[in-house]
Amino acid sequence: MARASGATVSHLELAEFHIPMYNADDEAERTPPDVIRLKSLMFAHPAWIICTPEYNASYPALVKNTIDWCSSPVKANPEWADGFKAFRGKVVGVLSASPGALGGLRSQSHLVPLLLNLHCWVAPQNYALGHAAEAFDARGALTSEASTQNVQAVIDQVLWAAGRLHGV
Repeated sequence: MARASGATVSHLELAEFHIPMYNADDEAERTPPDVIRLKSLMFAHPAWIICTPEYNASYPALVKNTIDWCSSPVKANPEWADGFKAFRGKVVGVLSASPGALGGLRSQSHLVPLLLNLHCWVAPQNYALGHAAEAFDARGALTSEASTQNVQAVIDQVLWAAGRLHGV
C-alpha cells in the first residue's frame, strides 16, 4: 500500500537479521555486522512503518532487542558512536495486529514512548487490527475495506509528515 502511495519501500523482516540477544558485555566487545547493516538501512530512510504483533499485552522481545542493539553506540566505529543516529527525526507510523479484539493496541502503548525517547516523530494516526487471523485473504491482502482505509490513513500521514520534515 505504501508503494502504491508513491513511497520507496524496503520491507524488512527482523527474523532475516542475525542479531543475538542484547547484552552490554557482548556489545562492548563487538557489534554484530547485521546490527550495523540494519542501522544503515534505518538511517537511509526518512520514515518507517513499524508493524508489530502483540504478545502478552506488549510488543515482542524481538522488536525490543532490535531497538536496543540499533540504539546502542558503537564505540569502535565513529560513524555509529551516536546511539540516536539511526532514530533521530525519523517519522514513524505504528501498526499492530492481534488475534484479540484490541488488535495489539497495548503493544502500541508500550512501543510509542520508546520511539519518542529515541527522538522519533511518531505519527498520531495509528491502527490496531483486531481478529487478525481472519483479516487477510489467501494473498495476504486485508479483506475489510475499513481496515484497508485505516492502514492507508497511517501511510498517508507518515508520507505527509516525512514530506514536511524531510522534503521527500
